Amino acid sequence: MRIALSLAVLLASAPWPSVAQTTSAAPGASLENIFDIIRNFGRQQSSSISTSPSPTVTSTSSDPSAVPGSTESTTSPVQSGSSTVAAVEATASTIDAPPLPTNTATRDPNTFILSNDWDVDAEPQVREFNFEIGTAAANPDGYTRQVYTINGQFPAPLIEANTGDTIVAHVKNSLPDGQTIHWHGITQNGSNHMDGVPGVTQCPIPPGGTFTYKFEIIEQYGTYWYHSHFGNTMADGIVGPLIIHSKDEPLKRGQDYDEERILIVTDWMHDQSADVVKALKSPEGFRGSPAAPRGDSILINGIGQTNCSSIHYPKDAACEPPAWSEMTLPANKKVRIRIINSAAHTLFRISLDEHEFDVVEADTDPINAVTIRELPIAPAQRYSIIVSTDVGEPGDKYWLRLHAAIGCLDGVMDPQTAQGIIRYAGEDGAGQNDTSEPTTQPWDDLAAMDAECRDLDELYELHPMEVIDAYETPSETRVLSSQFGTFLGAKGQNITGFAFNNVTFQNQIYNPVLSQVEKEGNFSSPYVASIEFTTSSYADIVINNLDGFLSHPYHLHGNEFQLIARGDGNVTAEEVEAMGLQIANPLRRDTIFIPANTYAVLRVKMDNPGVWAVHCHIGWHLAVGKLATIIVRPDDIRNFEQPDDWKGLCTGHPDEEGPARRSISQPPPTTLESRSSFSRSLKEVKNSVIRRQGPRDV
Repeated sequence: MRIALSLAVLLASAPWPSVAQTTSAAPGASLENIFDIIRNFGRQQSSSISTSPSPTVTSTSSDPSAVPGSTESTTSPVQSGSSTVAAVEATASTIDAPPLPTNTATRDPNTFILSNDWDVDAEPQVREFNFEIGTAAANPDGYTRQVYTINGQFPAPLIEANTGDTIVAHVKNSLPDGQTIHWHGITQNGSNHMDGVPGVTQCPIPPGGTFTYKFEIIEQYGTYWYHSHFGNTMADGIVGPLIIHSKDEPLKRGQDYDEERILIVTDWMHDQSADVVKALKSPEGFRGSPAAPRGDSILINGIGQTNCSSIHYPKDAACEPPAWSEMTLPANKKVRIRIINSAAHTLFRISLDEHEFDVVEADTDPINAVTIRELPIAPAQRYSIIVSTDVGEPGDKYWLRLHAAIGCLDGVMDPQTAQGIIRYAGEDGAGQNDTSEPTTQPWDDLAAMDAECRDLDELYELHPMEVIDAYETPSETRVLSSQFGTFLGAKGQNITGFAFNNVTFQNQIYNPVLSQVEKEGNFSSPYVASIEFTTSSYADIVINNLDGFLSHPYHLHGNEFQLIARGDGNVTAEEVEAMGLQIANPLRRDTIFIPANTYAVLRVKMDNPGVWAVHCHIGWHLAVGKLATIIVRPDDIRNFEQPDDWKGLCTGHPDEEGPARRSISQPPPTTLESRSSFSRSLKEVKNSVIRRQGPRDV
């Protein structure tokens, strides 16, 4: 198996199943020690243990009215190409993979096709789903491993609904560990208990247990998704699209576009996420390194291609990547492609040979179209693009390209790319049976792989189609400063990791913050960074990214925010208030990418009482405590009615540790000391990494 040299995640998290110990790294290692280890231990390449073809079993237990089929013919999904890594042979012992399940995961092509028959004018209704979270064997990039599925499906089933509908999801957890499901971007107005964050809004669904999520879609529409929020098991496959339609959406099928597709992109590990975070939590680290890995490959709609020539363990492992992932689009049409980045780590830049495209949605808000050739998309973000399929003729094909944005990590990570095929099909079926590869070339002005990482709004002016000027001047401005630092673990050991306001999140999974606020009306804890808004109608939340070389995507639960300002360095609440920020029609979204050593000001309408998480959406960072909470109107929270089955989940001891490290912040190094040390270490790594000999392309 292999270990990545990615520096975006620097330690680990939760109590996970036992894992073989690896060598090296003493407890309490300094930043210099950590990067010495990274320099001396590299990626040990993952093995492939199966040459079985992609599975073809059908999924079960989802509501057919909400997961409509399609009569359109598609060749398999789209995806992945080659990746190049900086590597040295690791001498650490290997982590034993869990036994492979006897059942095989299903990949349903209809997950990625939105039917033209969907009734956007239907009366509000209850859309009910039965979901079982379980395990299956799958080889999405050629390497067979245990994956986590919903109803045996990987990726998880498509959910569609209309504004005003009520979603009821009966979830059975057939995994050996607890689980929760988060409905990413749904504000859960009036249903805070259904937000799905263990230790914050609920206790986990126990192994063999069940829980019913029930919530109304109130005044929302657009591109959402759902995923596990327990540890980083999202990275094992518990990811699915959630599309909300509305007759009031300004983007209209038949007017602005003719067809719709879904494109889910992610980085993919050959190791179980539990093994990775367990090993990272140990003094020895993961494969002898404290740095959590980048992906072994990139998947597009559940299919990728690993580099078989890089397999080192076991030496005799079979490896047979699947065919290129493909997406068939009707020729001479306008196709809306809803792109979801479900990666645990990677910001991707996406392009399509010979095609410019219009970006028309950011997260869930339709925006005035911006025409571009390359789309940067950070983990957890969503964009809709409209592609005009009139560049060629039926039967033509083009490379879809994904580049991992290694500049987010100061170029320490080697380039990694993926490719998929977009085919044009005519109404007579022309081009649908073609299996040849494209010969197209990439645009000649794409960003360099190590280019500075920036969010799309930093490159282009983005304004919502529905004009809403900045909310009135807020009555409060609060600051969350996120940083890398040194913390004291529960057992007295020094732990290097991430925190907000000098506090790394302690996940008390059987004593969630919501429950504590409901009982006491207020909340204060040394284990969870928290800010409280009691009477504010509007507030500015400032996020300072104090990490000098690490960029982070931040997601706010329970609220959509207006992006009011960005800037270099960091700012105080007083400095922001003195700016008198008031702008016309600012961008609205729920996930923002904040580059290293910069800040962003988010204006939030405080009309949704509840306890809401704000966290980094790099899954490995979240798993090691990069989460804070925002408490809105605690007096109203005390009047919440707790669902009976919600209360029934909290059967463990209130102090039991969950999937995030229990630790209290020590006085961290100063910002200047931290940045200086980090800078020196990164430069040492960049100067000493051993480059692979020869090409990595498959």
